[in-house]
Amino acid sequence: IFFSAMPPQMTTLNGQTFDGMSAREVYEAQCERFGCKCNSQMLKTLPTEPDVFDSLEIDLSMNMVGTKGLLPVLEVIRISPRLRKFSVKENYLDNAACNQLVQALKDHPSISHLDVSHNPISWTGGMSLLELVDLNPRIKRVDVEGTHIKPDIIDVLARRIEQNQKGHKGGKKPKPINSNVCVRLRCLKALFSEIHRKENHAGRKIHKKNIIKGWKENKRLQGQEDQLGQSDTFWAELQLCCHPDSNDLITWEAFLLISMCEDVSYNPQDVENLREEFKRWDPDGNGYIDLLEMRQMMKELSGGREPSDNEVRSFLKRYDAEGNNTTNWDDFLLMMYEWQQGAPMVGSFCRVADTTLTPTKKYHL
Repeated sequence: IFFSAMPPQMTTLNGQTFDGMSAREVYEAQCERFGCKCNSQMLKTLPTEPDVFDSLEIDLSMNMVGTKGLLPVLEVIRISPRLRKFSVKENYLDNAACNQLVQALKDHPSISHLDVSHNPISWTGGMSLLELVDLNPRIKRVDVEGTHIKPDIIDVLARRIEQNQKGHKGGKKPKPINSNVCVRLRCLKALFSEIHRKENHAGRKIHKKNIIKGWKENKRLQGQEDQLGQSDTFWAELQLCCHPDSNDLITWEAFLLISMCEDVSYNPQDVENLREEFKRWDPDGNGYIDLLEMRQMMKELSGGREPSDNEVRSFLKRYDAEGNNTTNWDDFLLMMYEWQQGAPMVGSFCRVADTTLTPTKKYHL
């Protein structure tokens, strides 16, 4: 670990003040807080001088930190404002650890290089890393060799990192490509597809028990791990909400809405009604609502008011999961449901003072 000393300062974390403490003492306190043993290598490398939290690089490669042991390390990183590189190569970290990394590094002011190579991380961890490089444009290198992340996700990650690298030229920072809604939608689509391939049921259906995986995955991606411990009754009711068929199979639409939306009252007929509404806005039948069609849809839904370019862009940022400036069926379904629940349909579009946004039809999903 490489350090750069700085003048004494007031350092606060989770409401606790650490001024006068060393980085090692902070780490020991956080290990006690999370109920895990201190890593011996971490103890050896952390400085003992008070008020020195300016690590330039933390390298814990091949150190068997583990997912739980990572938590106190990340708390030290949060108060290390000049950190440039963090390596946890070959540390038996899982997908949950990737989500922890997102929460710790998404607003970090200096981090530029993250090494998570040779860890048992799969597509979920890959999606978390995609979210991280979207949220923090300072990150210009992520090492993922030797993980279980699929090549297509690695390719997307490489393109996002390249955008971050280009965005820093001339002092400019790239804007995040997609909102958290889009990240979660992409992640759930990948999870559903993976389960479907394994179960190999006819049609686009999976067993109802998998809704638990989808619901938990959505909560993890929202940073709400504290809600994962639910009762058996809750999980049983969640499965019933999906309207499983006689073979206990559920559709993609049920999986999406129950996983991502709060307090959903799912009805297959309502989904079919929305599907017909989608077809109305997709007159050429190509499976997408393009920019022109989208603008007309927004105009009708707002009672004739012409949407501004910023409002259309706001919609795309929130709901265009594929990033191709169009809206497909999945985007449309989630958007219409969230709108009915009072969430912003197109960013600020339904919140403008001079517009009362009312749908042409009422759906109760």
